[in-house]
Amino acid sequence: MQSSLIQPQARRRRGRAALLGVALLLSAAVAAQPGRFDVRSASTGLKDGVYYLNARIDYRLSEKALQALRSGVELTIELQIEVERRRAFLPDSTVASLRQAYLLSYQPLSQRYVVRNLNSGEQSSYATLFSALNSLGRVIDLPVIDAALLEPDASYEIRLRAVLDQNTLPGPLRLFAFWGDSFRLESDWYAWTLKE
Repeated sequence: MQSSLIQPQARRRRGRAALLGVALLLSAAVAAQPGRFDVRSASTGLKDGVYYLNARIDYRLSEKALQALRSGVELTIELQIEVERRRAFLPDSTVASLRQAYLLSYQPLSQRYVVRNLNSGEQSSYATLFSALNSLGRVIDLPVIDAALLEPDASYEIRLRAVLDQNTLPGPLRLFAFWGDSFRLESDWYAWTLKE
């Protein structure tokens, strides 16, 4: 009778140990993932004669970039937006180019992450890095171009990408970033046709 009680307890212990092992493997795999930026979706809408951008971007910092951030290094993340006129027999021409820059920093005293819009000066504070990057990844009603600057019968394409600006890193870290891939974080270009 007693051996039948011991068997379920031993099974439970083995099950817990297996679960713990799987959890450790998964957490190690997540921690080892390289950083990446990914534009998930983007669109424009015309309102009061101006085209506005809405986008969703997934930001994942590399381990080295995360270490630098937590050590007090400010990271500049830039949205690069281009409006191009599509032409059939000539090369496409860039009609407008816009740079929207954000500064991501960590404040060790308050243990908060701060995102500052370098174009407007607006600043927000977050308790977690996930919250800061999630907020940074939601672009809502960013003005891109005045419709009066576009020819009515022409075809236009908008391209967007997100980039970690290595030129704003401190000198020694910039040299390290130049030779390694840890700070080379940029999304692919995400393109779509501009429609009214």
